Amino acid sequence: MLGNRSLQKQFRSEVSDHGALDIEDLAQLGRKIGTNTYYGARDMVRSADLVVLPYQSLLLKSARELLGLNLKNSVVIIDEAHNLADSLTSMYNSKVESSQLRAVLSHLEAYLNRFQNVLGAGNRRYIQTLTVLTRSFLRCLISNEDCSSAVTSMTINKFLFSLDIDNINIVKLCQYLKESNIVHKVSGYANKLFITENGVCNLNHGQQHGEGSSITSFQALTDLLRSLLYCNDDGRIIVARHKPGGQPEDAYIKFVMLCAEKTFSEVTDDAHVVIMAGGTLQPIEETRLRLFPGLLPSDIKFFSCNHIVPPESILPIAVTCGPSGKKFDFSHSSRSSLNMIEELGRFLCNIVTIVPEGIVMFFSSYEYEKQVYDAWMASGTISKISKKKHVFREPRSSVDVEVILNKYKEAIQSCSKGSGDTSVNGALLLAVVGGKISEGINFSDGMGRCVLMVGLPYPSPDDIELMETIKHIGNYSTSSVIGDDKPFNGNDECKLEPGFDVLRKSGKSGREYYENLCMKAVNQSIGRAIRHVNDYAAMLLVDSRYAHTS
Repeated sequence: MLGNRSLQKQFRSEVSDHGALDIEDLAQLGRKIGTNTYYGARDMVRSADLVVLPYQSLLLKSARELLGLNLKNSVVIIDEAHNLADSLTSMYNSKVESSQLRAVLSHLEAYLNRFQNVLGAGNRRYIQTLTVLTRSFLRCLISNEDCSSAVTSMTINKFLFSLDIDNINIVKLCQYLKESNIVHKVSGYANKLFITENGVCNLNHGQQHGEGSSITSFQALTDLLRSLLYCNDDGRIIVARHKPGGQPEDAYIKFVMLCAEKTFSEVTDDAHVVIMAGGTLQPIEETRLRLFPGLLPSDIKFFSCNHIVPPESILPIAVTCGPSGKKFDFSHSSRSSLNMIEELGRFLCNIVTIVPEGIVMFFSSYEYEKQVYDAWMASGTISKISKKKHVFREPRSSVDVEVILNKYKEAIQSCSKGSGDTSVNGALLLAVVGGKISEGINFSDGMGRCVLMVGLPYPSPDDIELMETIKHIGNYSTSSVIGDDKPFNGNDECKLEPGFDVLRKSGKSGREYYENLCMKAVNQSIGRAIRHVNDYAAMLLVDSRYAHTS
């Protein structure tokens, strides 16, 4: 069917006659004609006037080439652009775990031992080189008891020098991996060995845990090797060594891309114009610094319009203290206080008696939500709240989110209809900032008459990747992290500074980026409740810091 050009031609003709079709209609049309919908639609990209596609297909050069997507003189519109810079960098990240390296090494050695005498000199040399690199990466993940930190960060050059592999031509090795199909050859042989050792009855098990996992491991290693071809200051190598008593997957090597502007320039250089749309794009200066550092602020046209929802439909309040007058402070050092949690519980008991229908309450993390919920269960606060609202909690598993949301919605609807316990006037949903509910779910009308944001959801300063991003944005450098020309030996690693020290020393733009991450998370969460022009809701920002100007 894939090779039947007449069917594909018929598919293109019927799609053109129907006009714009959604994915379900396209799939139905493909089944009706008897051709592959995906390849049929992809074949039409070159002649299309409008192409709708996800970030990855637009921003990755390899994906654009595969789709035949030419951006020359095109108008590129990017929705939800507040995620653009972070999405760009994450696309080019790569990570390989120690368990994957061990699997690759064992498969390479087995393949080399079996076919060494029949392999050509070039093939044998490249496989041996790949084996040497894999061993070097594994050695680097061995726990070093003398090292003060199990996690280190370094530039690409320092990483290569530290393992004494700077003399290996990684460009040619990556080209060999791409053109020789060696990954599938080695993985196929590994799968054959597995079946031979375990019997034919385990064939399906062998395909799942042999060839499939082997290809995944090889791909992770290949992606890391490609990452080593970037410029020295484009990203950082994160090395997390195996800790005594820790899990094998805790040890890994990861490349973190920092330069979003370089990859995005491939789009902006070709396109006639790039339009970025989003509800939380401001402050625009951060976007300019991360994506268009070479452009002057005057070269970027910014348009903003008023919200379609009238001001009287939104009630934002910064709640600085609780019912007993205790000041709300949900900073990391104070939020675990039992008195603070109990005061929050008393405040919520008052809110559930006043607000009808649905209330969504956001916490900064799953751990803190659990801590608060357990404390409220022990003190009887949950039983008090349950007299007015059915209580639901956001599950960690995204698979279970839909089930909880349906129960939450049904509880609200049953109360609105007057069925069941008449003293219960709705439902309460305890959610987490950054979870599925905070960004992908709409709580329009009665689903969200009130949203409570507990504290300021700052990202953890212990996140090494975040700190490296802040250093890059803030033009912050120290000789222990930013690459220099000093001779580097195996023990000359980049020691990590505490996150708060990085924030204090970083430039203004770095600190603003950290603040913006927090406030964008707040905006995304509380924005779940206002979804159309006739909607209304109260937004309660529960923390005394919300009343401060900075």
